[in-house]
This record gives sequence, C-alpha cells and structure tokens, in this order.
Amino acid sequence: MKSAVLFVSEEFKEEAIALVEGANYKIVRIYKLPKSPNVKFYIQYDKLQQIKNDEEISTLIVFEQLKPRHFINLRKELKGKEILDKILLLLEIFALHAGSKEAKMQIELARLKYELPIIKETYTKSKIGEQQGPLGAGTYGVESTIKFYKRRINKLMKELENIKAFKEKSIESNKRNNIPSVGIVGYTNSGKTSLFNSLTGLTQKVDTKLFTTMSPKRYALSINNRKIMLVDTVGFIRGIPPQIVDAFFVTLSEAKYSDALILVIDSMFSENLLIETLQSSFEILREIGVSGKPILVALNKIDKIDGDLYKKLNLIEKLSKELYSPIFDVIPISALKRTNLELLRERIYQLTTQLS
Repeated sequence: MKSAVLFVSEEFKEEAIALVEGANYKIVRIYKLPKSPNVKFYIQYDKLQQIKNDEEISTLIVFEQLKPRHFINLRKELKGKEILDKILLLLEIFALHAGSKEAKMQIELARLKYELPIIKETYTKSKIGEQQGPLGAGTYGVESTIKFYKRRINKLMKELENIKAFKEKSIESNKRNNIPSVGIVGYTNSGKTSLFNSLTGLTQKVDTKLFTTMSPKRYALSINNRKIMLVDTVGFIRGIPPQIVDAFFVTLSEAKYSDALILVIDSMFSENLLIETLQSSFEILREIGVSGKPILVALNKIDKIDGDLYKKLNLIEKLSKELYSPIFDVIPISALKRTNLELLRERIYQLTTQLS
C-alpha cells in the first residue's frame, strides 16, 4: 500500500479520508489546505520541503483542484513522488471500480481532458527552456503527446456518443413495451445498492468504501404482476467537479432517462448535513437534465438513527417539496433490515401505474 500525505479543508476532511483510503493509500500525515495558496506549488513551501525529504511518503494528495503550473512545479520539486489533486484522485477510484467498457472509456476521457492543459503548459515551458517534456523528451516529445491526446479524446467522444444513441434506442424500446424504469439515485454510501439488492433479491457488491457502483446495474422486477426496470446508478459526491459530470454523462443519464426516481438519503446525517445533501442532490439532478419526473424519497438507515426520526422525516418532506416537484412520497426505510420495504414496493407500483 502506498503512503500519502493529504492536504484538505476541515469541511471535506471526513469525505477526503474515505476517498483516499478507498483508493488504497495509507495516510501518514494530514495538513489543512493553505488559506493563501502558494503561487507556484499551492501548498506551503515548508511543508513541501518536509515531504521532499521524507522517503516514507510516495504520494502527495491535495483535495482541491490544482492548476497546470502547480502540477508542473510540484513534479519538478518532488521527483519520483506521485501528485494527485481532487479530480485525479476521483478518477483513480473510478478506475479501480469500473466494471463496464463504457465506464472505463468515460474515466479515460475525463483523465485525458484534464491532463491535456498540463501537457500544453509543459510544452510552452519546454519551448522557452524552463521545463523538460514528458520523460525528458523535449519539445518534440510534448508535441507528439498533445497530438495523441487530441486523437484519443476525439475517438472516445465519438464512441461514447454511439453508446448514448444505442442506450436511447433501448430505452425507447422499453417504453414501447410499456416497461417503466425507476432509477435509484443518491450520494455514495447512502445505501443505494443495499436497497437495489433488497428490492431485487440480487447480491450486487456493497461496500463502506465510496463508489462501489461505477456502472449502472439494471434488473426487471415484478410488483403486483407489473414489470418494472430498476436501475442502480453511480453515486453523487459533494462538490462534484464539472469535469466529472461531463465525462460521466452517459452513466449519469440513466437517471435522466428513467421514468421516475428513488432518491436515497442517509438518515444518520445531522440536520444541517441533511439539508446540504438534499440541496446538492436536486442540483446535480438538474445539471444532468432531470426535470418534472416524479421522485420518491427514501430516508434510509432508520435502524441506526438516534433521536427524533419524525422530526427528520418532516424536514426532508418539507424541504424536498420546496426544492423539486413532483415529490411522490417520502418514506423512512432500512434497506438492510428490510423495514418498510413492502410499503416502498407498493408506492413504486402506484407511482409507475400513474405513469401509464
């Protein structure tokens, strides 16, 4: 296991630690992000020197989006050590859990698009003699790399467009066959896959690490003799970078093209975090084009909740209806203990019947 030093704000500390450990790094030190980032390196210069001289540390992770110049200067200063910012860390986790060819293509596209400006700036500096190109190849080597990146990006974009077109035809076919689709959406680790398993009787991988579900899982289940296509989608994260949303459009579009949605919310969150999670969930759904679809909100993990469940339930119902319409219902459940799952199944049936 590679050892890493992590720079992160207090606000995202818990999430960042879960992500870094989910990417199989051992965190040996944690520092707060600087209030005034260093122009050249982003992190504080004295901390940089400590990392440089510490042979135990193999990776520097900055849980923020770095600029190309930061990467170039950090790589020059920390030769032999890996440099990751928030986006590259997320893409590394995605790559670890990618199951389908489509997911792997999306990850590669996002990585190439993100790295291209870094390569271009390296090219600019190599022309004026400030920076050697990748692998010491000089200006010609960087030019070749840029051309390769552009060709590969164009190819991947065309292939993903073809997948998108094929999926849309498949979805239209399901609609002609009168099979409604219901997408399960929500934040990573909210219990989406546990709910999918409980409703379908399947055993999709469930993990406390973030991003267990990397490509959507589909299963046709029968409720009161009505066939319904259930889809377990990729989870959201707080402050998801636009580059990730764009690159994962095809996967996230499972939610856009579903006839209805189940939004899973973790009831163990504090009231403030519940409010923040709801607001950002509906914001992400709007960003990917979800509008006017009925949503069933499932308040999950009620078996682990301390305090007033009904207070949280009322808060979720009131705020959901303020943020989005139509909200079909808000139901407290435990996917793991199967609490209220029959009620949820009945409400899914009623919802899909109204869609016909």
